[in-house]
Amino acid sequence: MLNNLLIVLPIFALILTGWIARKSGALGPNATREVNRLVVYLALPAVLFDIVANAKMTDLWEPGFIAAFTFGCFIVFAGTLCWRVSTGHHLADAAIDGLNASYANTGFVGFPLVLSLVGNIGMAPTLIATIVTVCAVCHSNHFNRGWTANRSTAA
Repeated sequence: MLNNLLIVLPIFALILTGWIARKSGALGPNATREVNRLVVYLALPAVLFDIVANAKMTDLWEPGFIAAFTFGCFIVFAGTLCWRVSTGHHLADAAIDGLNASYANTGFVGFPLVLSLVGNIGMAPTLIATIVTVCAVCHSNHFNRGWTANRSTAA
């Protein structure tokens, strides 16, 4: 247990350091947006490219893992959506709650955690999980835009 804590402690210490830097005023109000842009547009694509470039196709094509991960995310999303709608929340709010509950933060946190815990052997499954997550989020965003557009023209 202590060994696992020592592995994840630096990652959460970095998160805490960022929070303290923002609260103390060392970082401005746009710092979070700019750091996220750095990660999303530069660092994460570089990591993904490196993993794909150094992986064998057999490492990346794992239909069982893809199905299990996708199904797990869908079950959490659907369960949260049904629960929130049944408790009287608007469908759009419930859908956002479902996305929040089912979203696997593989890009920001998953890669460093998996690398620390199991090493390079875990990078391909983490890449697959990231791609599935991004595809689901992009698809739901596209669906939500279409649904919102149809709803506003019908009114």
